[in-house]
Amino acid sequence: MANTAQMNPGLHHVGYRFPNTSFTDQLPEEVKQMVNLKFKTAVVVNRTVFVGNVQKTDLKGQVTVEGDSMYKSGVAKFDQFADFRRIEVTVRDGDEIVKLEEYADRILQFKKDKMHLVNVSQDVEFLEDTFMHKGVKHPAAVCKTDYGVAWVNNLGCYLYDGQKVNNLLEKGGRQIIKESLWATFTTNQPMIGYIPKKRQLLIVDDNTTTGTGNVFLYDLVTQSWVEGGDATVVSDELTNFVTDWNGDLVYGYTSGSAIVFQKWADASATSTGLSLETKDIDFGQPGQRKKVHKVLVTYTTAASGGVASVVTVKYDTNGRGTFDKTFADGTNFSSNVLGSANGWQVAELKPGTSSEANNIKSFQLKFSTAGTVPVGFQINDISCVYRMKPIN
Repeated sequence: MANTAQMNPGLHHVGYRFPNTSFTDQLPEEVKQMVNLKFKTAVVVNRTVFVGNVQKTDLKGQVTVEGDSMYKSGVAKFDQFADFRRIEVTVRDGDEIVKLEEYADRILQFKKDKMHLVNVSQDVEFLEDTFMHKGVKHPAAVCKTDYGVAWVNNLGCYLYDGQKVNNLLEKGGRQIIKESLWATFTTNQPMIGYIPKKRQLLIVDDNTTTGTGNVFLYDLVTQSWVEGGDATVVSDELTNFVTDWNGDLVYGYTSGSAIVFQKWADASATSTGLSLETKDIDFGQPGQRKKVHKVLVTYTTAASGGVASVVTVKYDTNGRGTFDKTFADGTNFSSNVLGSANGWQVAELKPGTSSEANNIKSFQLKFSTAGTVPVGFQINDISCVYRMKPIN
């Protein structure tokens, strides 16, 4: 008979003898279920590591791929996994785990077609909810914010806030971005990142050379969207977004044989071909007629000096989107163009033909230019002075 300490000093604490049988068979049951794992995604919750989509190798050397399985380590034993710590939410459903993320004692288990919400606040984990059609195609489509976990797919952009899943494409029971526009934007492999300094989400249309570098920016404070143009982000093979030590959003891309790291920046810059359209504003009453008396725009063209804006402002009504209606000359506004502004100024815009802004259902503005916009041009706020018409 052989002593375990003689055969393997690392197992001295077991203290068993193994007469006439294999070494593995005589191990304690807990030890026999220990496995080596390779995994595609992992997250740490309460000093425990949870891993998903694994390749498992047991003590006998048998290799098994478990794309829909999640394992957890022992507490503060981040590299020890066992079969009895396997967590199977759904088994053999034809899907696989793409990404794990945690928030508020919950693990969000993202598969390609669905998202499982797993409660890990107790000793025994349990499935709390399943959200169909809210999966992701790749890990870069998920990010964590100080508001919760955000992710993007071709059906929407979502935020789990610890209590419920919110579709950020909807607000107050209304759709903010058209389904057709979002479907076109997310045709390829969209990815998402969080800008903690501004509390904004940045969504890029694709992380490969197939995309155009177009973006959508969502402000978590104002709950508003801004659409960017092509080449706002480099159209190339991109890394996922990360937040650096300074709270900046950073990504990398290939340039020849080199990898270039780029920091997201939204500072003003000289640009040509400006086109900025507001949403179609119905003032909270889409079915009621209104009259718009004037629009007040607070803006600047430079911190100092009389720098011309060359920015044209026109409007349209009732969702037509042709923007062929003009404003009369007024304070800081002449010939449809905002005047030069030394510091912050207010332009007063009154409809050139008042009847065109009367008895309307909605109102929309367009700021544009074919020339070069000065580097100091900024819009701080837009206010509309209007009156509701009586309901017939």
